[in-house]
Amino acid sequence: MTLEELIQGIHAIETHLHTFEEKYRMRSEDFYRLVNEGKIEQSADFIEWLGLYEIKLKRERKYQQMLSNLLATTSDGTIEQKLILPLA
Repeated sequence: MTLEELIQGIHAIETHLHTFEEKYRMRSEDFYRLVNEGKIEQSADFIEWLGLYEIKLKRERKYQQMLSNLLATTSDGTIEQKLILPLA
């Protein structure tokens, strides 16, 4: 998966998450925390919301990893190369 595909995927998921946030008047981050604390009952919507949020978290970690790889540093701590935007 390229950086572009990863970013597009994250934005598409965020669109779906926003729908749940508006419907249930709660941010996804708070929903996720409450689910993990066992404070929210499960429903079909909540299972989908939880799954989407976990996919988003996974893709954001992958994005950070790919970006870090692009900004790899040498042994003396200097950046090997500067980024040129947009990233190809």
